[in-house]
Amino acid sequence: MSRTYLAAYLLFCGIIAVGVWIIGYGLILQFVYKDSRVLQLTVTANLFAPVQQFWLYSDNQALQIAAAGALVLAIAVATGAGVFGLRRPSNPLGDAAFQDIASIRKGKWFRKEGHIFGRMGRNILRRLDDRHHLVIGPTRSGKGVGYVIPNALMFPGSMIVTDLKGEIFLQTAGYRKANGHQVFLFSPGSSKTHRWNPMDFIRQDRGSRTIDIQNMASILIPETLGSDNAVWQGTAQQVIAGVISYVLESSHYRNRRNLGEVNSIFNAGVDLQVLMKLIKQKEPGLSRFTTDSFNAYISLNERAARSALLDIQKAMQPFRNERVIAATNVTDIDLASMRRRRVSIYLAPNISDVTILRPLLTLFVQQSMDLLTRDFDPGALPTYYLLDEFRQLKRMDEIMNKLPYVAGYKIKMAFIIQDLKSLDEIYGETSRHSLLGNCGLQLILGANDQATAEYASRALGKKTIRYESESRTLNLMGLSRRTKVEQIRERDLMMPQEVRQMPEDRMLLLVEGQRAIFGQKLRFHELAAFKAAAQFASENQPTVPDADFVALSKVPVVGEGYEGNLTPVGEEKGRAADQAAGEETPVIVAKALQWAPSTKSVKLNFELTEGPSDATDKETAKIEARLKTTAERLLATIDAKLKHTAGLSSRSRLSIAEILKQTVPDPADVGLA
Repeated sequence: MSRTYLAAYLLFCGIIAVGVWIIGYGLILQFVYKDSRVLQLTVTANLFAPVQQFWLYSDNQALQIAAAGALVLAIAVATGAGVFGLRRPSNPLGDAAFQDIASIRKGKWFRKEGHIFGRMGRNILRRLDDRHHLVIGPTRSGKGVGYVIPNALMFPGSMIVTDLKGEIFLQTAGYRKANGHQVFLFSPGSSKTHRWNPMDFIRQDRGSRTIDIQNMASILIPETLGSDNAVWQGTAQQVIAGVISYVLESSHYRNRRNLGEVNSIFNAGVDLQVLMKLIKQKEPGLSRFTTDSFNAYISLNERAARSALLDIQKAMQPFRNERVIAATNVTDIDLASMRRRRVSIYLAPNISDVTILRPLLTLFVQQSMDLLTRDFDPGALPTYYLLDEFRQLKRMDEIMNKLPYVAGYKIKMAFIIQDLKSLDEIYGETSRHSLLGNCGLQLILGANDQATAEYASRALGKKTIRYESESRTLNLMGLSRRTKVEQIRERDLMMPQEVRQMPEDRMLLLVEGQRAIFGQKLRFHELAAFKAAAQFASENQPTVPDADFVALSKVPVVGEGYEGNLTPVGEEKGRAADQAAGEETPVIVAKALQWAPSTKSVKLNFELTEGPSDATDKETAKIEARLKTTAERLLATIDAKLKHTAGLSSRSRLSIAEILKQTVPDPADVGLA
């Protein structure tokens, strides 16, 4: 119902009320006071005779009673006409519609503060509440110029924004710094960046420390439930958690506790199981959590250990880059302070490095979320997560799990995606529905795929359409008879193809608890206030420090300064020692152990020499005696077998002899001769 129709009908009801009062006034005088002169004059000559009489003799009691009675009658008739004429037709199949200007104004969308979504005419649509946002739009649909940059300029609280192209920092950072924000650019892999060491934010009290380490491990190596690799991923989480714990507590890593050092342990060129055994032996004061994690890996068979190590090395791939190591060596960015003072952090890796750096970006976002939700503080500053190109961050279970309640911690999430299918690929359809349900404001700037178009169409709802059909019939006398039938049917407010064909300057805004808004896109460079702010930011860029390369020290356990004595030995001697010691030989009594990395192209051997111990020497002598006896018995068996090959050709006898000699080592080769 339009406002014009409403005004016209109310005027019509007012005219009815005046007419009823005039007639009612005359009728009351005629039937109550037996005076019909006013009624006759009204009908024949002067329509406004009752008004004139009451105006001149308003102090007359009889006229007052007549006027009051006529007024009651007029109000009753006009009200009935209004109710009848203004009643809405029933819409049994749906009454979906877009908000008009009056309802938008009533909903307080034309305010001077709040998040920015678009325009309605010359007015900017802004909303001030704590609901999360979802912005959907294909490439070049206006996500950046219409939502990201305007909100990055105007949001007053702390902010974390993913800026894969670098344009958000360029057009907003200087303006935010001028308005009192601390501005940081975390750009791992670039020559200029602020630094962040995730291990600096692990709490030191016993229970919290373990939880923080396990959370970090689960972020670095997410477990894919239901996949064939889930078992190895769970094992890898436990192993990397143990190594992180070791680096945090070992005195050898003082002033170098970072993930670059953690990665160097997994790529030390030494068998990790043997490495862990030596660490346990030489550093007995390690925490139970560390030793339990080491024991879990030491007990694995070769195949399981290799699979877990491959998952770890893949997850730690970013920390092989010198610039990434430099960016995560120490901390410039105090994430915990975001609740006390205004801090703006831009995550801006090179777009070509996103695939490699994705685990690091995911760790940053999820660790910051964990820090901001550890304690509830009603006086904390609001924090805005502006996750542009959300799909590039891949799976972040911590965000999805905390999404329903982080608004209570004054945290607002904004997810910027190109289509709904990208969410299904990463999180699955069930998690996608959960995300949609938790985003009370959904801005749709366009749809190039059918899934997004169908979702928008369903979310807008259906409306009832009425139409009449007319039929004619002939009776026996040859006369025609017309029959009109009103029919109703349902129709989508916007069908999927209409969503896909939406004009380039239009947008849809789905609002929880309200009808949708069909408005115009906002482009910040077309509005003077936003354009001036972006221009100021471009001309006043914050200073970003250079990334100083950090040379990683050698892993202490394989270095000369470690308490164990690790000295290289020849490859042949190491191979012979392996054959002599066997799989079941305890580490403490072995004279030589072979340590090799997982790659087949490199093989390093070290000799572990224990300190003097009579018990060790006696045990070693017993093992050597048993091995020598066994070797002599095997060689005697070979000689006996060869005596029975007289009937064979010389070539066949030679082949058998060579096979047996290759199978059983010579005593001199194993150090028993």
